[in-house]
Amino acid sequence: MKIWKIVFLFLLWALLTGSGSIIAAGEVDELIKDLSSGDKVKRREAARSLSLLGQEGKPAVPALVRVLDDDEEQVFFWSVTALANLGPDANEATPELIKRLRRSDRRYRDQVRLRVVTALTRIGPAAVPQLIAALGNESESIRSGAARVLGNMGSAAHEASPRLFAMLADEEIYLGEAAGAALGKIGTAAHPQVLEALGSDNENVRAAAAVAIGWMSEVGEPAKRLVKRLEAEPSSRVMANGLVALNRVGLPGDQLLPLLLPLLDHDGESVRHEAMNGLLSLRPDSRAAVPHLVGRLASGDPVKRRQAINLLGRIGPDAGDAVPRLITQLGQAAAEERVACRQAMVDIGQAAVPWILASAKSQPLAMLGGKSWQASCLGEIGLQATPALAAALKAQQADGSVYLALLGLKNIAAKSAAARQAILPFLEHKQAAFRSMALSALVASTAKPASLMPRLQAAMRDDNTLVRQEAMDALASLGPSARGATSALVESLGDQDAAVQLSAVRAIGKLGSEDTALARRLAGMLDGAGTDLRLAVVESLGGFRKLPSIAVKRLVGVLEVKHAATQSAAFDALAKLGPEAKPALPALNQAVRHDDSGVRASALNALTKVETDDGKLLAVLKPALGDASAKVRHTAIRELGELGSDARPAGPELFARLETSEDQKLALEALRRVRVRDVDLYISILDNEEPLVRLFACQALRRAGKDARKAEPEIRKLTSDKYDYVRREARRALDSFK
Repeated sequence: MKIWKIVFLFLLWALLTGSGSIIAAGEVDELIKDLSSGDKVKRREAARSLSLLGQEGKPAVPALVRVLDDDEEQVFFWSVTALANLGPDANEATPELIKRLRRSDRRYRDQVRLRVVTALTRIGPAAVPQLIAALGNESESIRSGAARVLGNMGSAAHEASPRLFAMLADEEIYLGEAAGAALGKIGTAAHPQVLEALGSDNENVRAAAAVAIGWMSEVGEPAKRLVKRLEAEPSSRVMANGLVALNRVGLPGDQLLPLLLPLLDHDGESVRHEAMNGLLSLRPDSRAAVPHLVGRLASGDPVKRRQAINLLGRIGPDAGDAVPRLITQLGQAAAEERVACRQAMVDIGQAAVPWILASAKSQPLAMLGGKSWQASCLGEIGLQATPALAAALKAQQADGSVYLALLGLKNIAAKSAAARQAILPFLEHKQAAFRSMALSALVASTAKPASLMPRLQAAMRDDNTLVRQEAMDALASLGPSARGATSALVESLGDQDAAVQLSAVRAIGKLGSEDTALARRLAGMLDGAGTDLRLAVVESLGGFRKLPSIAVKRLVGVLEVKHAATQSAAFDALAKLGPEAKPALPALNQAVRHDDSGVRASALNALTKVETDDGKLLAVLKPALGDASAKVRHTAIRELGELGSDARPAGPELFARLETSEDQKLALEALRRVRVRDVDLYISILDNEEPLVRLFACQALRRAGKDARKAEPEIRKLTSDKYDYVRREARRALDSFK
């Protein structure tokens, strides 16, 4: 029976019986014996089992010490864990554990050190004398590790205070600070040494003392002395450490703020950084810094301004009072600073919304589109802006702030009943711009917009063209669920306003209609149509599930129009029809040679959907692989992949695309599906600089069987490839030849 099963059964037995002993006599001996096994699995399972036994595993301590040098990482880890779980009973392992505090060559060196520190900490006071001695070890890593362990023990390690105090002056800064952290964790017993160190002439000692104070749990005399020290401290390092310490012990904001504010202009970057962190840690007391930061926005120094803007944003909602000044700053600053101001207002969040709305109060509505800075801010603030936006609508004013609130609700797409109730009255507003925006916002903020069909159909008869257009755009956004409004949309095709006509045409295309009579009517609108209407009709016809032959004929006729966007839209529509669009094949075959790359790509995509003869399709796709346009090449590559084995004649051309980085990934995917049988082609890419290509070649040659044996010399070279997965696949290919 495996060791782990044995341990499990005994654990279960102990749980059920309540026995004080969880393992039978002799089992520990068996585990100790397995620790010396030549089988690494046995050693690992033995160490793991011992880690579960606690005090029962005490006899195994010498054996556990012996495997601390085991080459197998898991054996080491479980052995250290077992020692840690023994606590004071593992004290005899302390000297060897201390040695393992030295920087390790093991792969998981940080984990090694952590486990050793944990084990020594759990051994506890019994290990203190040896740890104190280790503070004088020639190895820096052992000294720092010992200090860390002593600190972890807290007041139980108080007798180490004098030696740690002496270590504060170590020339290696990190060692002094490690000793300082340990003194801080030891607590009250170390206060005299820390206070003495704070007044030292040695910068390193003062810096370490500051670290120590940061690890003290209370705001006591050391923290108060540190504040006084920092008022006249010349060293940036001591100052930075001190600020970190005061933040950590939680010095009240009213005491810390007067110290922090002047340090925002300190010469030392680390000091400025910690001063900013200190301000942010004071929430909500950090709002007391807002007036000072607002004042810095008037500075002639752009660095100071950016610092203030960033800090106001990071303070968040508590910096709401700064928003008016940020808005002013945004209006007069350079581009980079304007971006920072906007981001600060987004970070301030809901508190910024009333000020943002107020900034648009007298602004022309035409300037408050979705691209205005106000709209972008509201959109990024998101759903938390909804209450303030809904509140603004209740004012029932006809100014920019209310219009912006409607726009904000639209962009946020809030699903709040209160927001919808606030929007509803604006559907009857005397000003058309508000009716239009309210309609758009209501559709966006309603969980089931199809329920708005009666309101949308009513809006299609509005006196104002903008409102009618918005209603049809809203119907278009509903897609097939708006088919009930088809008759109203058809009626709107005769609207006197060209923009309304366009919206009606586009909306019809979104319905996914099967009405052939409607398709014929749309196709008839192509006669004499201008560029915009023609494009809209073609796009709309592409939304029909089926088209009558006359509509297909009209789409083919559109291909003669010298307008790339219209031609591409016609190709997209024909592609959706598939083989039903066969009358378009001559035009499609001609268009794949068009001067415009976008037209060629769209035509090629359509051709692959309409043409059913794979041979004819292959004759078009092969030359397209050499097209100057990546879009055209990628279309051809993907379609060849879809053809699968029928595309094998295009193998050489596909292999050639592996030499082009922008085609490489798609070409690999296509070749995996095509499965070209030409061994020489696979051999030709074994030296490709891209490792995934080499991997693919090895895989393909492995599948090729005996025919691929001539590739053996080249594949053998890849067993020394720099990439493990290539080496592995090369070996698998060679094995397949045996």
